[in-house]
Amino acid sequence: MSLDIQSDYLDYASVLDDKYYIIDTIGVGRYAKVKLAIDIQDKQKYAIKIMKIDPTTNQNKLSQFINEVSHQAEFEHNNIIKIIQCSINGKYRKVDGRLCQVSYFVMELADQGELFELLEQTHQFSEKFSRGIFSQLIKGIEYLHERGIVHRDIKSENILFSDGILKLADFGFSAKSVDETGAKVQLEVQQYLGSPEYNPPELSNAIGKQKYYTPESADIFSSGVILFSMAMRSAPFKTSKTSDPYYSLLKQDKLKFWQVFQELNNNISQQFKDLVEKLLEENPQKRISLEQVKKHPWMQGSISNLPDFKTEIMNRYEIVQNKMKAKITFRRQQKFTNRRYLKKIEMSIPNHIQPKYLQESLVVIDDINVKLQKRLLSEAYYDYINLQAQPTSEFNIIEIQQKTKSKRQPKGSKKSSPATPPNDSDN
Repeated sequence: MSLDIQSDYLDYASVLDDKYYIIDTIGVGRYAKVKLAIDIQDKQKYAIKIMKIDPTTNQNKLSQFINEVSHQAEFEHNNIIKIIQCSINGKYRKVDGRLCQVSYFVMELADQGELFELLEQTHQFSEKFSRGIFSQLIKGIEYLHERGIVHRDIKSENILFSDGILKLADFGFSAKSVDETGAKVQLEVQQYLGSPEYNPPELSNAIGKQKYYTPESADIFSSGVILFSMAMRSAPFKTSKTSDPYYSLLKQDKLKFWQVFQELNNNISQQFKDLVEKLLEENPQKRISLEQVKKHPWMQGSISNLPDFKTEIMNRYEIVQNKMKAKITFRRQQKFTNRRYLKKIEMSIPNHIQPKYLQESLVVIDDINVKLQKRLLSEAYYDYINLQAQPTSEFNIIEIQQKTKSKRQPKGSKKSSPATPPNDSDN
């Protein structure tokens, strides 16, 4: 993902709610695309997840969108991607004048790409470097689980980096694992959940055999696939189904399993192998817990200091950038050159959301935006204090509030409101 933007791109960019220039597609999900965007006023870069609303959009898709936004808006953790603002009834104007109705939410931009890209396009990770990444991932998962949320789609494509900090993203499959009283909620086994190569056997083999599963343990299994992949630069298996020869070998003959992969990395420690085996345990009741993961001997090993860790992330990201930059730049130039000659059309924006459901959803979205506004105001306040040269310097809290509100207020709100990018012809 290249973040370099030529100034003339902005003259031919699509515009979202008269607030953001939409530059490029940087990710594709089940029901939405993630776009690289630029704030029209302050020119800051963001990632915006956009779901188009058309006659085929059913209420279930909108409910999934609201579920994802509702969960993500609750999170305040360094290892969880931060959401800034959301809208269910946005206006997306393409460069030729076409208008689309969209739902979207604005996120901080993780400007050092995906773990998937670093794994695919750079050299092998050392155990020390892998430990630094894995420990951050465990912190993020622990934060979610402590708040009764399970991710259910932990994979290398959903692990991002910004200034050397891991950011867990994409909460489209996330769910509450406890109810309002704190009691455990039984979650049903679903055929289309998560990603097959990261799903545990209780999901892969359970269709038609069992109804419920333990989602926290499933997240832990997925983290084990991540850990193996970092040190071996290969997935441990294609799927955890009983029919997969590699996962079957891991269950039946662990020594032979590691011998199969030793040509990829012959210097793996026994402690690393032991932790991976415990993470990928077939029986979810016997699988290692997060608390046990943190206390495992391998986790007590050395980790690079923060400056060195950040430098390695940056160096690897630059390798990815150098490999992809020419291709992405050419594609963008071609796209924006073609846009210069598009015939402009005028049209009104259609409304494909049922009025009753739209009104109900607007109430939910407005409540979320109020919460996000308060968080932004709090952050602006503390940033202001930290920047003061003199401890007694005065500040205007009303001015801070107005600046924050004008910068993030969505229009129309009642309160406040793997490695190669895909074809972006519909941007």
